[in-house]
Amino acid sequence: MDSLNPGATIRLNDNPAEVIKTYSVGDLGYLRAYVEDVGVKTVCVDDVEIEQRLEQFDALDPTTADRLHPDHEAVSAEWFDLRSQALQLQIAHGQGQLLSISNSLVRLEPYQLACVNWVMQKLRQRALIADDVGLGKTIEAGLILKELTARNRADRVLFVVPAHLQKKWIRDMDRFFDISLIPADRQWVDGERRRLGEEANIWNQDQQRMVTSMAFLRQEEFQAQLDEAFWDVVVVDEAHKAAKRGESPSKTSKMVSRVADNSDSLLLLSATPHDGKGDAFRSLIEYVDPFLVAEDQDLSKEAVDRVMMRRGKQTIYDDNGERIFPNREVGTIPVEMTHEERQFYRAVTDYVKHVFNRSERLNEPAVGFAMALMQKRLVSSIGAIKATLSRRLSNIVEQQASGTALSAEATAYLEGEDLDEADQQHAEQELAGLTITESDAQLEEEIETLRDLVALAEGIPVDSKAQKVRRYIQQLLEEQPDEKVLLFTEYRDTLDYILELVKDEPWADEILVIHGGVDKDDRARIEEEFNHGQSRLLFATDAASEGIDLQHSCHIMVNYELPWNPNRLEQRIGRLHRYGQEKEVKVWNFSFEDTRESEVFELLQEKVEAIRGQLGNTADVLGMLDDIDVDSLIMDSIRNEQPASATTEELEALIDERQQTLADWYERSLIDTSTFDQESRAKIREVMDHSEDTYGTEADIRRFVDRGLTALGGTMEKAGNNLYRAELPESIRRQGRDDPYGPFTFDREFAMDYDGIEYLAPDAELVQEVMDEVLASEHGTVGIKLLPFVDDPGVTFNYRLRFEDGAGEVVHEEMTPVFVDAAHRDPQQRLGQRVVEGDSITAAPDDGVARSLLEQREELREVADRYISQQIRTLRSDLQQRRREETQQERRDLEDYADAEQDRIERFIDDYEQKAEAGSDMDIAIRGQRERLTRLEARIEARRKELQRKAQVVSVAPEVENVCLVVPI
Repeated sequence: MDSLNPGATIRLNDNPAEVIKTYSVGDLGYLRAYVEDVGVKTVCVDDVEIEQRLEQFDALDPTTADRLHPDHEAVSAEWFDLRSQALQLQIAHGQGQLLSISNSLVRLEPYQLACVNWVMQKLRQRALIADDVGLGKTIEAGLILKELTARNRADRVLFVVPAHLQKKWIRDMDRFFDISLIPADRQWVDGERRRLGEEANIWNQDQQRMVTSMAFLRQEEFQAQLDEAFWDVVVVDEAHKAAKRGESPSKTSKMVSRVADNSDSLLLLSATPHDGKGDAFRSLIEYVDPFLVAEDQDLSKEAVDRVMMRRGKQTIYDDNGERIFPNREVGTIPVEMTHEERQFYRAVTDYVKHVFNRSERLNEPAVGFAMALMQKRLVSSIGAIKATLSRRLSNIVEQQASGTALSAEATAYLEGEDLDEADQQHAEQELAGLTITESDAQLEEEIETLRDLVALAEGIPVDSKAQKVRRYIQQLLEEQPDEKVLLFTEYRDTLDYILELVKDEPWADEILVIHGGVDKDDRARIEEEFNHGQSRLLFATDAASEGIDLQHSCHIMVNYELPWNPNRLEQRIGRLHRYGQEKEVKVWNFSFEDTRESEVFELLQEKVEAIRGQLGNTADVLGMLDDIDVDSLIMDSIRNEQPASATTEELEALIDERQQTLADWYERSLIDTSTFDQESRAKIREVMDHSEDTYGTEADIRRFVDRGLTALGGTMEKAGNNLYRAELPESIRRQGRDDPYGPFTFDREFAMDYDGIEYLAPDAELVQEVMDEVLASEHGTVGIKLLPFVDDPGVTFNYRLRFEDGAGEVVHEEMTPVFVDAAHRDPQQRLGQRVVEGDSITAAPDDGVARSLLEQREELREVADRYISQQIRTLRSDLQQRRREETQQERRDLEDYADAEQDRIERFIDDYEQKAEAGSDMDIAIRGQRERLTRLEARIEARRKELQRKAQVVSVAPEVENVCLVVPI
C-alpha cells in the first residue's frame, strides 16, 4: 500500500479510480477511493485487483523516444488536434458567448440576439419578455433554451401555453432549434402513471422536455405534485392570461405561481403584459422575482427594467436610422345590405334576443353563449349562419340538444379556454344546438321559427359581402397582377362558402387554403408555395394566424369579417406586419353597414389605430382591451333592444378610462419600450463577432467531423454542393442501420433553404457523438508536433480551468494551453495556443530532442503549474468581482423587501394587539400574522443563503487534459 498515495490514479477491478486514502485495521489494509461512474468506495486491498495507472505522458519511455514522430500512434499529432478540438467543443458553453447563433435553423435578427444576450448576462435567467406582436418572442425563447442547453442547464423543461398554441410550439421548437417537446396531455399522464405507478410524481423526472396547456395543468389532481416538482427551465407563453386579478387568484395564476417558484430559469412571454390596470402587471413581475418590490411599495422603472425586456415595432431602427418595420394602413370597406338581407338580419337577431332572454331568465348561460355564437356567424356570412341554423334545427328536432351533458371541449370553451381550431369547431357546433324551453309548445314554436329562418337564408344564395369581396379580388389581380392577397375568415363554414362562390373564377386554381384540418406538412408546403410559387391567393381561417410568416411575399390582407376579439385581429395582421416586410401593409376589413356589430367594430378599430399612433405600440392597446367583454356588450345591447350608439358610448367610456391609466404608466416610464438603434446594433455585433468563433467556424466543424469519423473507422464524402454523406464507425452506428448517414450539411444558410437536409450544428447529435468517442479514447492525450514558428523545443500543457459558484453551477470554464521551452523555462500562453492550433509537418524530429523533453517533463510541468496558478488567481479575482457586482443589487432588493414587508406585518400585529387590549378577540388574527412573519423570515433567509452561494466563486482543481511535445523545424 506504500505506493497508493492520495491523488494517485489507479484501476480498481478494471475501473478508473483515484486514491483518497489508505489505512489499516489490525493487519488488514483498506483503500478509500473515488471510482469513476460509481462514487466513493472503501474496500479491503486483499479482495480487489489494483493496477497502477500511469498517464500516457508519464508512461512514455525516454529510451525509446528517438522513434517518436507526428504520425506515431502513441504521439499522433492528428489525434492531439482531434482531442484538443473535442475539448474545446465540450467546454464552449463556459465561454459566456451566444452559442445559439450557430446552433439554430432560423434567421436571427440583431434585436433578438440583444434580448438573448441580456437574459444570459443576468445572474439568474428569469425575465418577462414583452416584445410587440411579430418581433419573435418564440425565437428568443428558443435561443435562450439553446443557450441553457449548451450550459447543461436545461434537462427538465416545461412549456405552459394556451391549448391552441401547443402544436405551434412543438412545430417551431423542432423546426428551428431541433428541440423535441413531448405533449403532456391526458394520454401522456395515463401512460406515465402505468409506467411509473400511481404514487410516482410524473412531473418530477429527469431528461423531460414537455409542453402542456394552461387549462390542463391547472387541474386540481396535479397541484400537489407540482408543489414537489422542479424544472430547470419554465416558459409561459401568453403569460398575461396567468396574471393575478382581484382578491381571488384564478386556478391558472395559482398554477403558474407554483411552477414559477419551482424553477431555476423562467421566461414569461407576453405582448400584452398589462391591461391598463396595475395588479395584473405587478403579479407577472413577482413571478419573475418575488423579492423585487414589497407588497405596499410601488413598482419603479429601475425595478421593472431589471426583469423586463420590451420592444415595439416603432422603436427598432436600422443602421441608417430608418424604422425597420413599415407603416400599415387599416381601412374598412362598408357593404350595404339588400332589402332581403336586412330582413333576414333582423329576423335572426330577434330570434337570438328571444332565446337569449329566456336563457337568462332560466339561468342557462350555455344557451346564451350559443346565441352569441349565432350572432357572430350572422355577421360573418350567409353560408355560416345557414349552416348553423340548419344544424340547430336538426339537433332540436332530434331532441339531442336538451338534457345531454356537454363534452369536455364544449365545457372548456364555455369557461373561456383557448382551443385549437378543430376542437373549437366541434365545441361551437355542439353549443349551437343547445336550447331551453318551458313547455312543448315553446319547443314547437322554436322549431317553426328555425324552419322559417332557414328558408329565408336559402332565399339569399349569395350575400352582398361575398360579391364585394369577389369583385375586390378580381379588380386587384387585374390592376396589380404581381400582388398576392391573404384572406382571413373566422369560420370554416364561411371559408367553404367563399370557395364555392369563386370556384369558376379564372384565378380559382391559384387559391391555397389553410384551416384547422390541414396537417403541419401540408401547411409547410402551402406556406412555401404562397411565398415562393405562382399562387397569388391564400384563404385561411384563424388557424393560419399563428405560426406562418408571409411578410416576404405579401402585404395585402382582406378580413372577410372581424373577430370580436381585437387580439385575434392583431394576430392576423402580424402574419404580414413583421420583420422582413418591405412594403406598407394594407388591411381591408369588410363589414355590413348599419349593424350594431359594425359600429362596435369600427369604434374598436379606430381607437386601436389612434392610440397605437400615439403610443407607438399596438400591444399596449391590445393589453388594455384584453378583458373588455365585447360579446357581452353586444348581447346586452340586443337583449335590451338598445341602439348601437348606446353600446359604442359605453365601450368608448371604458376604453378612455383604460387609456388614461395607460398614459399614467407611460408617464412613470414603467412600460416604456426600449429603443434598438445603430448604437444597440454595434454593441450586439461585437458579441456576435466574438460568439461565432466560440465553437469554431463552419469549416472547423466540418474538418473535425471528417477527421474524427476517419480516425474512428468511418468515412465522410461529398454528395453535392454543400452536401455530405458518411459511413459511420461501428461505435456510433445507428441501431439496425448500415446504410450511409445523410444527406447532411454544415452550411446553416443552405439547411434553412432546403427541407430534408440535416444540419450538423456544433451541438448536433453526430458531432457530439464524435466528440464523446474522441474523448473516451486515450489517443491524443500526448502528441508531438514539428512547427516552423517555434524557436526552442518545449512542451505545451493544455489545462482545463473551471470555476463554480457555491451552488455548484459552472461560472466559467476554459482551455488554457501553456508552452514551456526547455532552454529558458519560460511559460507562454499565446504560444501555447498557437501550438494547439498549428499543423505539424510530417517528419521525424532530430535525434535526442524528444528524449530530452521527456527527461525534463517534471520540471517543465512545475513551471507550467506555477504559471497556471497565477492565471487562476487573476481569473478568480475578476470572476469574484463580477459576481459581487451581480449579486449586490439583488441583495439590496432583498433587504429592502425584507424591511418593508416585516414592518408592514408588524404594523398589523401592533394594530391587532391594541384592539385586543380594548377588549376585542384578536387571538386568531394575531397568531395568523405572526405565522405569516415567521414564513416570511424563513423565505428571506433561504434567499440570503442562495445569494451567498451565488456570490461565491470556487476554483476547481485544474487538470492537464493533453500534452504536446514541440520541436522546431
